[in-house]
Amino acid sequence: MEKRTLFLLQETEEFMRGELDNVTVANSRIMLDVVQGGYVPYGCYTSPAIPLAPFDALRPSWNAFTPPGTAVEAQARVMVDGNWTAWSAFGKWSPFLARESAAPSARGALALDGDRLWLDSKIATHVQMRIYLYTKDDKQTPSVSLLGASVHRVDVIPGGGRPVNARLHLPPYSVARRAPALKARMDLACAIAGLTNRWGADILPEELVLAMRDGRGCTNLSFGAAAMGCWGFPAWVRWADLGDLRAELRAGYGVVVELDSTPAQLAAGMPERRYAALRGFGMVEGELHALLNDPWAADNDFETETTMPLDDFLVAWTNLALCMRPRVPAPEHGGPWRSSVTLRRAGRDMPGLYRIYLSGEVRELPDDFCGDEEHPGGVLAWTAQEERPHATTAHKQFHFVRPESGGIRLPDSTGSLTKYTVYAIDPSGCMLVGDVTI
Repeated sequence: MEKRTLFLLQETEEFMRGELDNVTVANSRIMLDVVQGGYVPYGCYTSPAIPLAPFDALRPSWNAFTPPGTAVEAQARVMVDGNWTAWSAFGKWSPFLARESAAPSARGALALDGDRLWLDSKIATHVQMRIYLYTKDDKQTPSVSLLGASVHRVDVIPGGGRPVNARLHLPPYSVARRAPALKARMDLACAIAGLTNRWGADILPEELVLAMRDGRGCTNLSFGAAAMGCWGFPAWVRWADLGDLRAELRAGYGVVVELDSTPAQLAAGMPERRYAALRGFGMVEGELHALLNDPWAADNDFETETTMPLDDFLVAWTNLALCMRPRVPAPEHGGPWRSSVTLRRAGRDMPGLYRIYLSGEVRELPDDFCGDEEHPGGVLAWTAQEERPHATTAHKQFHFVRPESGGIRLPDSTGSLTKYTVYAIDPSGCMLVGDVTI
């Protein structure tokens, strides 16, 4: 039987086959042990050794719910020539941390760079994963609902699979319409939002990008999968072939794909590598095309719905895919949350300025709340009521602003009542949202 290139652990029975050190498994989640009424400060889960097809690179995936004060850290090792390598760590993760993915490093034939572990002139045959759970609060524990890895198989021509003519509706989003300070980093978040919002989640791309970014940018696919997981969407990274993509589409799931840009696209301002949502395959003028939502393709959301001849797509695609499944219940405050707020005029001497109140107390926004292009912080924006309804909130016309005197300035009344909605998203992806009619 052909050996696999992907393994995922997600159920209690699967987790129980591993080694539990200061952790327990309940309701298909790994959690810290309880001692004398409180959670222990840290614990570790180690998977069994998993035999896979011969490979030369690995990418990890995890989904975890991490309340403030908690975090997880995934690690992996591989077997080469019958011996295990040292463990490699992919960075501590939580939406509430200043995240930092793994810096480039090398040890012998083994190299680590961000979300990828790869071998130079060597081949591995087994993988073992482990994940550390940490807490600073004995009343809170992180919980892990998915752990896995995908490997890049060597000396194999990717298969094509059974043809499929499938078209899914995934909400499209353009990077050009997103927060200016984050625009250059938004394509992965825009593509992910198309997948999640198809299931009614109505997440803003800005919420996603703030929850998944790290000091090295917003292209860490493992962090992207983890961010989707903390909103309740099981997600993982994998190396795939055309047959795998067709199977996902046939089952009714969209996929985020990584693409290399052509010289003409680079000249037009696209990044060297970009992310798009694959929404199907279909015939266009008698030729089979890949159907994409490419966030860099246009300034208008719906014009990012593009097609690419299948042969061109296979040249551009790096064989990396981010897969997901429909939403499952998530623990409260295990990831970024939203809180409803009220808006009140700051005073007669400050016309147009409004302050944000949460549970009756003013919530001051610091002057550096939004950061800058070099060091982005949170996001502050408003939208006005529009005549035409939108399928998702992210399709509305957002006006991105900076705080003034601890609040937000809204347009003066035009003579007729207008409802404004204000969004204040902190660097962890948590959002304060409220309406006011002027």
